[in-house]
Amino acid sequence: MKKVFAAVGAVILACALFAGGYIAGQKVQMSSIASATPRETGGMVEEGENIQSEEEETESSQPPKEEAPSEIETREISASSASSADETWTVVDHAYNAAGLGTVTLYTSAQKSDGEIIWDDGQKWIVEVSDGNGEYFTLYDQYVSNGSVYYEVVQKDSGDMIINVYTVTGTGTTIKQYTSSDTGYSEKTIYDSGAVNRLYSTFQSYR
Repeated sequence: MKKVFAAVGAVILACALFAGGYIAGQKVQMSSIASATPRETGGMVEEGENIQSEEEETESSQPPKEEAPSEIETREISASSASSADETWTVVDHAYNAAGLGTVTLYTSAQKSDGEIIWDDGQKWIVEVSDGNGEYFTLYDQYVSNGSVYYEVVQKDSGDMIINVYTVTGTGTTIKQYTSSDTGYSEKTIYDSGAVNRLYSTFQSYR
């Protein structure tokens, strides 16, 4: 009889041990699944792959910052003892003693015949200031294709004297500004239209 009770007790103990091990195993498995699943806090995912933080999303949604415009480049022009235009050049126009700057002259390499300038598809142009004391300041010296060059002398409210040179072609317009300084003139481009198709203009053609 004692042997029977001992055998029954052993079976019960074995069942108890088996049940305890099974339950413990289930708990470990559930714990592993829970740790692998992203947790949510207040409706927002806390962990996970390829998920941006709120700060990163805010930065990425901001428009790109505009770069500050670069400063306008200037070119310094010093005096020369001789004119850049020799006797083969044609005088298009000149202004004597223009506002105390000296004589401002516009030259072209196109030749004159019977009082009229024979224009090619392109020619060189020079805008030059002569101070009357043997010094020349060549402000503008360029070849221009299918276009013309014009200049104006203006005085600002501050009293500064400025020469604006306009280059007008069928593909664009530029304006260069020349300001008198202690050492000569400073040049800067104040307008450049870029490549355009000029359909109409009231600029007069030279004859």
